[in-house]
Amino acid sequence: MKFKSLSLAALACLLPLASQAEMNRTDVERIVHEYLVSHPEILVEMSTALRAKQEAEQEQADSALIQRHAQQLFKQAKDPVGGNPKGDVTIVEFFDYNCGYCKRAQPVMQQVLAEDVKVRYVYKEFPILTETSQLAARVALAVQALQPDKYEAVHNALMNHAAPLKQASEIEAIVTGLGIDWSKVNAKLKDPAIEQRLKENYELAQALGITGTPAFVIGNSMLRGAPRSAEDIKSLLQASRNP
Repeated sequence: MKFKSLSLAALACLLPLASQAEMNRTDVERIVHEYLVSHPEILVEMSTALRAKQEAEQEQADSALIQRHAQQLFKQAKDPVGGNPKGDVTIVEFFDYNCGYCKRAQPVMQQVLAEDVKVRYVYKEFPILTETSQLAARVALAVQALQPDKYEAVHNALMNHAAPLKQASEIEAIVTGLGIDWSKVNAKLKDPAIEQRLKENYELAQALGITGTPAFVIGNSMLRGAPRSAEDIKSLLQASRNP
């Protein structure tokens, strides 16, 4: 007979009633130990059930947090927006231009946007790794303020830069290579509004329990870390459209 789950009390109930009164805790623990050693598959089932329970609890907690902060996540007019601005589902990404996992996620997300023209994409600059991460984020937001239509080109170029951004000159070269006036961007970096935007993103990430990059919010779900494939994202989009 295969048991899906056992506790000390449950296993004790399987013992002959006449002998239970004569058994002490040590006896019961020994029998449980021997049974589990003989049937290790029970431990796997218990571990799987525990993981499923924890994941379900995390999903419920994430959903509540997302609903509580929906305005800041999905409806900030000042946030850079890509994809279809009138799409029926929104993806929000928190990212750092020096994050290797963000770079790994970039082609996956580009594939999703290319294949699903009803996705709205919100960019949340979240530079947490290096000083050049901070500079790159500020530059991208400066470009958005000056030439909103150039933001995605700058974002993609910074994200597709194979190596980590170590020098300000690398960022300048990327921006000027896209035909953008660096002197204007450099002057805009002093705008207090850019610092305020980053501060708000940090506070929002903290409220959502996001401590690393990348992190994605899709509907009422949250994905912490890079997706393994476009199918991971598509399944979340499908779930969001058909709750």
